[in-house]
Amino acid sequence: MNSDLERVKGYTELGWWGQQTLDDYFIENTTKHPARCALVDPPDRTKWTEGAPARLSYTTLNEKVNQWACYLDSEGVEQGDVVLAQLPNIHELVVLLLACFRVGAVISPVLVQFDQNELDQVAELLQPKLIVTTTRFKQRNLGKTLQSIANRLGVPCWLCDDEKTFPSSKSQTRANRPRVDANSTATICWTSGTEGTPKGVLRSHNQWLATGRLMAESSQLQQGDRLLNTRPLVNMAAIGGSLCSWLQCAGTLVLHHPLDMDLAIEQIRDEKVNVTFMPPAFIVGLLKNPELRANANLSSLRVLGSGSAAIPDWAVLEFEQQFKVSLINFFGSNEGIGLVSTPDEMPDPLLRATLFPRFGVKEFDWPSVPTAREMTTKLVDPETGDEITKPNISGELRVKGSTIFANYLNAPQATLDAFDEEGFYRSGDLFEIAGDGELNKYYRFVGRCKEVIIRGGFNIAPAELDSLLSDHPAIAEIAAYGYPDERLGEKIGVAVVPKPGCSLQLNDITEYLKNKHIAVFKLPEHLMLLDQLPRNGLLKVLRRELTEMHARLRV
Repeated sequence: MNSDLERVKGYTELGWWGQQTLDDYFIENTTKHPARCALVDPPDRTKWTEGAPARLSYTTLNEKVNQWACYLDSEGVEQGDVVLAQLPNIHELVVLLLACFRVGAVISPVLVQFDQNELDQVAELLQPKLIVTTTRFKQRNLGKTLQSIANRLGVPCWLCDDEKTFPSSKSQTRANRPRVDANSTATICWTSGTEGTPKGVLRSHNQWLATGRLMAESSQLQQGDRLLNTRPLVNMAAIGGSLCSWLQCAGTLVLHHPLDMDLAIEQIRDEKVNVTFMPPAFIVGLLKNPELRANANLSSLRVLGSGSAAIPDWAVLEFEQQFKVSLINFFGSNEGIGLVSTPDEMPDPLLRATLFPRFGVKEFDWPSVPTAREMTTKLVDPETGDEITKPNISGELRVKGSTIFANYLNAPQATLDAFDEEGFYRSGDLFEIAGDGELNKYYRFVGRCKEVIIRGGFNIAPAELDSLLSDHPAIAEIAAYGYPDERLGEKIGVAVVPKPGCSLQLNDITEYLKNKHIAVFKLPEHLMLLDQLPRNGLLKVLRRELTEMHARLRV
């Protein structure tokens, strides 16, 4: 599970990658700031999971990490072994992440929304040495589901809130662990393929630290900053945006889960949060709620980052004018893409909603984000493979650099397909050069080459829904599609050709999918009944045309 040796040698010589691990950064912070508050639990955690909210200093957090690292030792978890974790944003998840980094285990955190359908697939691919979860999240019994998977695999399952199943001894520090290589795999995060098969993205300590530098520079983090994390700590948005940023600035990480606008605003006020990363839905929702907007005290907040869906330009402008907070637009992926548009790179907030600096293009330098020099980007015509150098022509964004992953888990062909012959990662995202003159320095997001719906930051493969609904007794043909939503970016629709004599309603579809135990964020929110599905000459369903039909019907 090591990064490509040639890249390691080259990036090390350039100074982009080093010998420090994620745990080294944490230990250094603990040594320098032992009494500083390191980690704060969500204040409402008892409403949706077990355990009282905690506030941990760096010293106390480090003691817990040592204890959990010894627990891992006691279960025979060694360097390179995989730990599967399904936990909400509670302090135990951060402790587990750091403990795995300390012993050199590979942690694979998954969304709490994952149900049996997704968990079975992930566990089969991972073959973990250990599974860690909690008894419940809201009304779902996570412990029961994960214990059944652990039993099938023949591995232990820790319930971190149950003293009977979680080890209670061996809290001493083990001094003779072998040194963890900064180029070894630290995490396996999950992304949805176009056919719905999950792909495990392997990322090393060095790749995460490069992402952390990029985030810290673009957010202009200051030592001791207080960060509010509202995203699930399972992927790039939260691990890169919050956890790695926290390690970079030796600050306080304030946890929040699930997203509750009123509570998030209270935490920003009460915890004197300086930096946070929110979905566009938070920004739009706040601005459209006059009472919430008038009473929100964001005076401590210096920077708010957003991404995962398009931010309306009016929202960027109004937010900065109302709250005097710098709004940063991020475009990223688990594979390591990291485009950022800040007030320094794009002062016009209306343009910042859609334009991103052309990082890694040799004609341009972006001194406020030095890590951008560790990246090379280009646009390529998806059909011809020719590089695009003129404005207003759509092309696939391709990226290589210190933040980009090396391979997918046990998927050599998918890994091979993900990179071009020059080693650039094929993003599957369409951009164009924004224009001539000053606009020539920027990319404009256009859309996606791949058939993936992104709802509130979650990737959903429409082909997976097609497959899950293909055996519905009342359905002759089915095709899922995405349609625009100002709050979530996209929502999911399904176009259905019913079998003769059958009738269908949306509730019939969602209940059928719930019985297959899929994650709730994959449930469709609109049903479009058709006599036939639109197809091309090769009989491929034209999902984009379904999106257009949806728009016409909703006018």
